[in-house]
Formats: sequence, C-alpha cells, structure tokens
Amino acid sequence: MTKASKLLHITHSGLSKSMKLLQEESGLVLLRPAGRGLALTEEGLQIYRRAKEFLENEEQLFKVEKNTLRSTLRIGAVEIFLVAMGEQLKHHPFENNIITLLDLDPGNMEQLIATRQLDFGVTYAPFPMENVEITEIGKYQLGCYHLKGAFERKKIKEIPFVVPAMGLSSNPLQIKERDGWLESIYPRDKKYSVNLLSTAIELTLQGLCAIYIPDFVAHKINAARNSKELLIEYPLQRNQKNIQRAFVLRHKDQAEDTTFKQLCRMVKEAITCK
Repeated sequence: MTKASKLLHITHSGLSKSMKLLQEESGLVLLRPAGRGLALTEEGLQIYRRAKEFLENEEQLFKVEKNTLRSTLRIGAVEIFLVAMGEQLKHHPFENNIITLLDLDPGNMEQLIATRQLDFGVTYAPFPMENVEITEIGKYQLGCYHLKGAFERKKIKEIPFVVPAMGLSSNPLQIKERDGWLESIYPRDKKYSVNLLSTAIELTLQGLCAIYIPDFVAHKINAARNSKELLIEYPLQRNQKNIQRAFVLRHKDQAEDTTFKQLCRMVKEAITCK
C-alpha cells in the first residue's frame, strides 16, 4: 500500500479509504491480511487481471494508423464498362477502399449520384441532371463481331444478331439502341434478345449470331482464346458514327480528388485496346 500510494502520489490513508470504498461499492473482498501487509484475495486477483487488460486496451484505443482506415467507394457503370474495369482494378487497387461495383442503366445512376447513394458513375449516354457533374474522359470504337468462320460470306442483313432486350430512354445523345447500333444505316436481323452481356457474348462464341460491341470488349475476349476461336470483325464502314464517348459522373460537390482522377485514368485505360 505504501509503494502504491507513492506511485499514485496520494497519502497512504487516502489510498486505504479508496480501497475500502471500492470494496463496499463492488460488494467484493479484494484484500486480505497477510503477515504485516496485505495480499489479493481470489476475487481481487480476478479484478486485477481484468483491470490490467482493460488499461492495456484503453491505451491502444486511439492508436489507429491512418492507412488502416477504410471507406466505401460505390461505382455504378453500364455493363460494357464493368467488363473491362474489373481487369484494370489490379493496376488501380484504390487502396483503403471497400469497392462496390453496380451494373446500372443510364439515367438511373445519375439519380443515385444526385441523392448521394452512389459516388461515381461510368456511362456512354449521360443524362444531364441537377447536382451531377459530367466529365468526358475518352472515346472508343464500336464494331460488329462474330466467331471466326461464321457469317464471313453473308451480307449484313443476312446475319442474325444478339441485341439488348431493352432500349434506352430518350437521351441528349439520341442513342436508341442500348448497344449503340445505328438501325437507320444498317438494319439487322434481331434474332436473340438478352438482358445480360455475358449471355450475348456466349451466344456469339457459339457461332449462333453476331454482336455489336466496343473494340475493347472484343479485344479482352480474344486475349483469352486460341487463334481458331477468335471473334473477328465484320467490315462495316468505319466512321465517326461508329464512335462513342465515355463519361465519368460525380456529384457537383464532389471534388476532383485523387480517387476521381484515379477512376478516370482506370476507365481511360480500360477502353483503350492494347
């Protein structure tokens, strides 16, 4: 008790009173006579162990390394971008972020950004909306692709296509077909309608139809296939009407911070065929 009182900078009698009060309030007998001094009882020993652990945890409570703090990053994108963005994440890991990737329709992601339910959006058909900033970050080429050896001698009107099951709502860029096809220039046989890009790609790889997709998507598919099973491009007229633009969306109050710039770089690299 004498050593403890010196350590705590209080009097011996003051510490004795405090210990007596502690035992009365807790209803526990913490100390017992031992020769000319005191010893801990079994209950006192348990309290000592718990108190020691508590004080060690208290000391560590606010010792949090800054780089261990993680935040949620919510990104919505049209499906064609998600296909390529997933591969780019290994080069752009967004350290200290828990990432949520959502397949969203143009128009829907703008609403979620405006209400702060989404951090960023990636689209080819932006819908101007209050509180939403639209940033163009690049262009990409679209092409008509089919399995090697299929439909090579057929005219475009004779080739069956797989197309998105739903069109687009009215948008400022006047894109009507979800895959960007210009029906007024090249009418096509819409043999299959699907709501998933993965399904459309599988039908095309089976040689059942052709598909209209960005060159960067076809390039990614071919990178994983042998030379006899590649998607090849049907020769359409290559002009400005086969080009689409990519946009990154954010809330107007969201600064062009490091995360935003990193996302823009990632999308730009994703839509570039290398």
